[in-house]
Amino acid sequence: MSYSRVGSGALSIRHLPCHASHVIKDIDQNERQLLANLLRASGRDPERFSVATQADGLVRVSGPRGTAFYPRDAWFTRFSRHLDKSFFDPEVPPPSGPRVARKHAEMESD
Repeated sequence: MSYSRVGSGALSIRHLPCHASHVIKDIDQNERQLLANLLRASGRDPERFSVATQADGLVRVSGPRGTAFYPRDAWFTRFSRHLDKSFFDPEVPPPSGPRVARKHAEMESD
């Protein structure tokens, strides 16, 4: 973009053909393969995850527990860290059954 003076000192925005350097690059096959390998190596199912580049340039990664958005240039590194911290794993339900009921009953009798 460039700015030029128009009329009474106002600025107008003129688009130049420089947008080619800012084209949003979609997730390529190599990145998809790296993602699948990372997920398999961490014991997760790649079929339960999806990845896409959005119109705003962010990369959207969705998994069983949620969705996160990352800057295009650092999405894989940041996603890897979040995956390592189990941010995308389904929540584990609390234990149920007799032990929980017994423990709860003991607390009520005190």
